Amino acid sequence: MDSDLSVYYCALSRVFAYKCAAGRHLLETFGGPAAVFAARREELAAALRHGDDFIDQLLAPALLEWARRECEWARSAGVRMLGIGQPGYPRRLADCGDAPLLLYVRGAADMDATHVLAVVGTRKATWTGRDQCRRIVENLAELEEKPLIVSGLALGIDGCAHEAALAAGLPTVGVLPCGPEAVYPRQHQALADRMLERGALVTDFARGIAPEAYTFLRRNRIIAGLADAVLLVESYRKGGGLITASLAASYNREVYAVPGRPTDASFEGCNRLIAAQEAVLVPDEEALGLALGWRVLRRASRRPSLLRPDDPPLRRELLLILAERSPATMEELAAWTGLPARDISVELLDLELAGRVVADGTKFCVSL
Repeated sequence: MDSDLSVYYCALSRVFAYKCAAGRHLLETFGGPAAVFAARREELAAALRHGDDFIDQLLAPALLEWARRECEWARSAGVRMLGIGQPGYPRRLADCGDAPLLLYVRGAADMDATHVLAVVGTRKATWTGRDQCRRIVENLAELEEKPLIVSGLALGIDGCAHEAALAAGLPTVGVLPCGPEAVYPRQHQALADRMLERGALVTDFARGIAPEAYTFLRRNRIIAGLADAVLLVESYRKGGGLITASLAASYNREVYAVPGRPTDASFEGCNRLIAAQEAVLVPDEEALGLALGWRVLRRASRRPSLLRPDDPPLRRELLLILAERSPATMEELAAWTGLPARDISVELLDLELAGRVVADGTKFCVSL
């Protein structure tokens, strides 16, 4: 973006950070950011009824001085500043009524990729949720047009989605709930660094804005707005993933959800969306690409059969129980089968060494 335009966009974004539609109205009324700052008070007043506070901020000399310092920092830090309506600003996001006036972008991911999927879910992800997330993202790597994976860089499902994308060779974008100079959470600094090699970090918050409850809510609208569709992998009855799904629906995006057992609290949010027909059920890792109509280049490898011909009776029984009731403790398996825990322990160890069962703390799951 032209350096002067960057300053004007940056200043507008500061004033209208939480009233993006009003700022966009000014841009359309005056024909561009420079013209907004060339306008007289009475012209601004005519465009912004009952907007005296906004007008005072726009006319304050300190605003443009701050914006110039912000732009100088961005250039020195290698951060791109994309104003709405300018080349490079994501077209899907620009279609949303509350789209940010300015984005700070680190990295060179193409946010206008042919296919863009947002993957979201709980921070308290279970082994089952993480496994589903990895498998779905890996399967999407089989598409003829490789999709861009967008998420919020949070712990749990978000981080798993980014990790799975990198492992599968897919570009991935993390949307931050803070200023562009920071990474949140700090535990994902190394992940964020790797993402910059083939992806990007994005925020609409200026330097110095720390993560707060409201910044996460506003971050979610960008996640939803960047994507063709949103996939909710795992969610409790309340959570940020549900908010992102709701925002996606308001933008006329497709919403998908991974189902869980009725007794799984961590999937209650997903199950409720599916039951209310507010999300399309994703029964397995191959279903999403097909539902979206995204062309598969080659058929993804099928998961191996759960049972093998040479499995002894106890092993077959354990695998069938785990397939239906994972995760389960050794004590639960002993109670359900009526067999000694030592016999079950031996079988579980053999299955774990063979990669057919995975231990998640004291609980065991089949390796689907």
